Amino acid sequence: MTDQEHPPVVLVSVDDVVLEQLVHAATTDASADEVTAPVTAGETWTPGRVAWLRNFHRDRRAGLDGPTGEATWAVVIDKSVVGSVRLKRSDQPGVLETGAWLTRRARGRGVGGAAMAAVLRQAAALGAVGVQADTTAGNAAALGALRRLGFTLAPAEDGQGVHALILFGSPDAVTEHP
Repeated sequence: MTDQEHPPVVLVSVDDVVLEQLVHAATTDASADEVTAPVTAGETWTPGRVAWLRNFHRDRRAGLDGPTGEATWAVVIDKSVVGSVRLKRSDQPGVLETGAWLTRRARGRGVGGAAMAAVLRQAAALGAVGVQADTTAGNAAALGALRRLGFTLAPAEDGQGVHALILFGSPDAVTEHP
């Protein structure tokens, strides 16, 4: 995809101002199950889920070298927060784990692939040798974006999911393929 086919995506550190924008985006345009751990039953936003979301991002401000070994960024298009991406240390040396969520209005516009390409460049700049991701076999949009970015896909051990891995050598090597 070219930049003309989707809005430019920027990854922004999650300070208190951005965190409130992120919470607003999540609670108004995404299901709680798409964004948070199953803190409470159901897909609705509860005070517990909102508190979990705030704490999740606050606890990761120290980055990969902090106590959680994880960093998060808000996904921003046209000055609006439309989701989040993360990088986390994995058991495999030099390989980081990633995950993302987007608001409903940002989906289907190439934003997910652009955000993933941006987080891959961030991982390479941080010295990672690769990135892994896990998704469900039915998540066609995520699988398509991962394929376009050059990930190798394999069935997960549980038979329900898909494990994706990309290995790279430099920040310039990470581009989205049509």
